[in-house]
Amino acid sequence: MTCLFSLPGFTSRSNQSWRGKIKKSELECLIRLFYTFVGRAGGRFGNIGLDCNTFRGILYSVFGMTDDMLMNRVFFAFDKDNDNYINIKEWVKGLSVFLRGTFEEKLKFCFEVYLNGDGYISQEQMFDMLKNSLHQQSSEEDTDEAIKELVDITLKKMVRKLQ
Repeated sequence: MTCLFSLPGFTSRSNQSWRGKIKKSELECLIRLFYTFVGRAGGRFGNIGLDCNTFRGILYSVFGMTDDMLMNRVFFAFDKDNDNYINIKEWVKGLSVFLRGTFEEKLKFCFEVYLNGDGYISQEQMFDMLKNSLHQQSSEEDTDEAIKELVDITLKKMVRKLQ
């Protein structure tokens, strides 16, 4: 296996948030998986990585995600440089949060997934995301009302903690 610090995007002097959180064997596994997925997608091994459709396939097959909106948002949360590809560095950083991230790091990631581009999560966005995720789980006809109540309760608790 190639030495960790000779891979593109991985320098021994750069400040990496994933470093020290995942074991070397886990890192090597993530790197091998990345190149396997890129190879299956017919991608080049240069600067190109996983496109959105390939990444969505991974989210579906590995994590069982089926919600299109959620899978797209997770893709864009991984794609830090906004080039519409997840490179190896973004792959390792993103999955290191899944594997070994602290509660705060996971919370920050979830917030990034739900952001609407202006740095805030609106009440409508909360409702839509909860509706999409809970609607599949529930057969009750008044799911919308229950979700509205859940959003209201959540927002009230958040406001109280900020005061």
